[in-house]
Amino acid sequence: RAVKRQAKAAQKASVYEEEDYLLALILKEDSKNEQKCKEELEKYCKALKDSNLNKEEIHEKLKDLCKNDAPERTCKELKTKVQNKCNKLVTKLDGILKKSNSGLTDGDCKENEQECLFLEGACPSDLTENCNKLRNLCYQRKRDKVAKEVLLRAHRSNLNETDICKKKLKEVCPELERESDELMELCLNQKKTCNDLVAEGKNKCDALKKDVQGVLDEKNKLEEKCLLLLKQCYFYVANCEEKDMIKCIELEEKCYEKNIVYIPPGPDFDPTKPEPPIIEEIGLEELYKEAGEEGVLIEKPITADTTSLLSLLTENVNKGKIKEKCDELLERKCKDPEKHNIFEDLCGKGKANENGTQKCEELEKDIEKICKILTPTILKNRLFDKTNKHSGIIGWGELPTFLSDEDCARLESYCFYYKERCPDGKQSCMNVRAACYKRGLDARANKVLQKNMHGLLRGSNQSWLKEFQRKLIKVCKKLKEENKGSFSNDELFILCVQPAKAARLLTHDHQMRTVFLRKQLDQKRDFPTDKDCKELGRK
Repeated sequence: RAVKRQAKAAQKASVYEEEDYLLALILKEDSKNEQKCKEELEKYCKALKDSNLNKEEIHEKLKDLCKNDAPERTCKELKTKVQNKCNKLVTKLDGILKKSNSGLTDGDCKENEQECLFLEGACPSDLTENCNKLRNLCYQRKRDKVAKEVLLRAHRSNLNETDICKKKLKEVCPELERESDELMELCLNQKKTCNDLVAEGKNKCDALKKDVQGVLDEKNKLEEKCLLLLKQCYFYVANCEEKDMIKCIELEEKCYEKNIVYIPPGPDFDPTKPEPPIIEEIGLEELYKEAGEEGVLIEKPITADTTSLLSLLTENVNKGKIKEKCDELLERKCKDPEKHNIFEDLCGKGKANENGTQKCEELEKDIEKICKILTPTILKNRLFDKTNKHSGIIGWGELPTFLSDEDCARLESYCFYYKERCPDGKQSCMNVRAACYKRGLDARANKVLQKNMHGLLRGSNQSWLKEFQRKLIKVCKKLKEENKGSFSNDELFILCVQPAKAARLLTHDHQMRTVFLRKQLDQKRDFPTDKDCKELGRK
């Protein structure tokens, strides 16, 4: 495993350090036009010089790239080099996109999303659509992973048999399905969900057994691994064999000797108080915070009504056959004793009741009404352009940046249920999800830089811009050193090598966050909950 990690680190470093990737990122399509390449590179270098910035501190390659005759020499061969890299990525994406969501690996996503970030602007006609598809798949994969982890934690000792899992699922779903669209879908398909959870529970046991034994054998890694493994023991080991439980107890004792103790989520046990909600028991807030650090911001979605759920469950059917599919669905679901609560109003005596029959009759019209609301909202937010040359797909750099958490939660929910039903819904919703994913990824980098640039996030004149850029370079250097000589994420690197652009983006983002915060305060100030106080206090 260590060898693989080192190989990946080397590959990542090569993207950051390779001249062609840097120029493709900065110059975009101009990198493939010799004259424009020369002009824009000279312009970029002049801007750095005018601001008295040390080019080497920004990127070691800039020392040579900004020499007098370097732009002309560099730009002669750059078009071929960049196009070759784009062609290789096109071939890789063609293969990867044939995989299903479950067939993707972390490596598929990390490495190819990174290349898309650096090369898409240089080769938009080749890469825009497939890079968008890749990001949608990887984003959904991350969201699905979080939803599955939520249910694994909720079934802390209920994954030994499928029937026990189903019983527990019926208990926890009414509360958990409101927390994300993915959880709602898992709760709708309880039989499949439990089969998957039982299998995943076994995988977790195998991995935990191996990892715990490895740390017990190599005691020098105890301090580094204790908290992570103790947390995994707490949530997973009750579904494992007794000998695995004994190993977790042994680990707990060894960690205790090092003064390391895992404190489970939720309040302390108090027999005089009611049981805490399941979302507190499983540490949902912490899970969502960890997802946010991966660029995935998960907010409570819109409440899914009957129309939404039936739209989702009949989404693979052509228009005109929705009623027929809906009737078949209710015929099957109404016989199922494990049916979801949503079907209670539609079923009676093992078949569709009058409400159910009428709902199927009206479903297509009800869906059309929703689409008449969704489509203009997407267009208003500039999330679809039917006239562009990428089948309506918007490039990563052109996606809107002014969406709030609430905007994303609402639009993503509508897309989750109606993307297959509304005109141009599939492409529009790919843009919605890409924009919300980008927002989360950008937020990681923006947050860390804004924290370090406090006091310089407002200004517009040239002296302010020079001061901002000088401070940014120092901050970037410090962050890189703290992360063992590399940047913690790609978005951070992109801001650090384009200081003037970073000044514009960071100040704009700060202004937008202030606007959103003011709006939230106006909504919550009269009757804030404890959670509101905690969240808004942090902001």
